[in-house]
Amino acid sequence: MSGSPGGGAGTRSFDPPAPAPRDPSAVHQGRGLGLVLAALAGALVIAAVVVTAVVVSHRQHHTQATHPLRGTVFQLRPGQCINFGPNGTAVAHVVPCAQPHDAEIYGAFTVAGSHWPGTATLSAQAGQGCQSRLSGYLNPQLDPSGMAEFYVYPNPGAWAAGGRSIICEIRGTDGKLTGSVRAAGG
Repeated sequence: MSGSPGGGAGTRSFDPPAPAPRDPSAVHQGRGLGLVLAALAGALVIAAVVVTAVVVSHRQHHTQATHPLRGTVFQLRPGQCINFGPNGTAVAHVVPCAQPHDAEIYGAFTVAGSHWPGTATLSAQAGQGCQSRLSGYLNPQLDPSGMAEFYVYPNPGAWAAGGRSIICEIRGTDGKLTGSVRAAGG
């Protein structure tokens, strides 16, 4: 008879089976396996520490070696012609103005301040500063109706990294420009 858990209708007694005799070689095999597993675990821990150290030192090396604004549009200067990256991305490549290009830089200036002034303030400063530089740069013999002014100013991240430059550019409204829009002697 067997009882249900928590209550019983009867009991049954039985003798537990006698323990099997131990094989002495099995004890040594178990210890050997344990030593191998411990050695593997130790090797994995050491490997993880080495990989972590290499990754951290590699990352720190690159962080110290590169400035966040180096190679960006903020390094461009008036007179340079540029093509943008794929799909109009912000990556600009300087090209000779004689070949078709997306834009020409006609002005660059810096703004003062230690705290981020905000988008509205920077946009107003960029608009005024670029407009004042356009007439002195643009060839008066060109038809300006096929061109549009653009400017780039630092976002909060670029500002925090020390960027204070505003870059003024002219683009063609019907595609790429060919040749410079700069006035002779400008």
